[in-house]
Amino acid sequence: MERRLTLRDKDGDLNVGYDDLLKYCTRANVVAAALMLRVSAGAFALLSPGEPVLRRELVWRLGFPGGGVLDCVEMISHAVREGRCLQEPTMPSEGAPAALPGHFIFKIGYRGRTATVVMSAAVFDDEFRARVTRWQDDDSDPEGRAVYLAYKRDLARRILDMPDDDLFRVRVEDDV
Repeated sequence: MERRLTLRDKDGDLNVGYDDLLKYCTRANVVAAALMLRVSAGAFALLSPGEPVLRRELVWRLGFPGGGVLDCVEMISHAVREGRCLQEPTMPSEGAPAALPGHFIFKIGYRGRTATVVMSAAVFDDEFRARVTRWQDDDSDPEGRAVYLAYKRDLARRILDMPDDDLFRVRVEDDV
């Protein structure tokens, strides 16, 4: 089953899937596309049960503001260019695993409520951080780089396929 987001815009509904996000953030960000599709779907289902979120009413706070994550947030909501996306790598982690920089925690506000999504340390573990540190920007060893890219594709597929409870925990609170 392909996971998709239904987003409401002023001129109608849009359906956005993993491949759509990759068209904007590029194949270099396969993990970010999978991550933000799942984070968004989990949060939106609780923030707007039974109907699509209005994409231009979403406000984002990102504990990990990587380039691929920012691209996905922009495609989903136009929040980066419209000033509704705060990059906060120093926000309290609430137990989220470390990222480079920050932590894998995301806060998504919508109509007076905020969903806090904390990713699982079992997914974003020491091996993940070590591989990203070693290979993300290194093209000097084509064979090693190819192994890294295969690892990223496999991780993205796992993120897309795993149950919500294994991937993240989420809570929704009314804004104060």
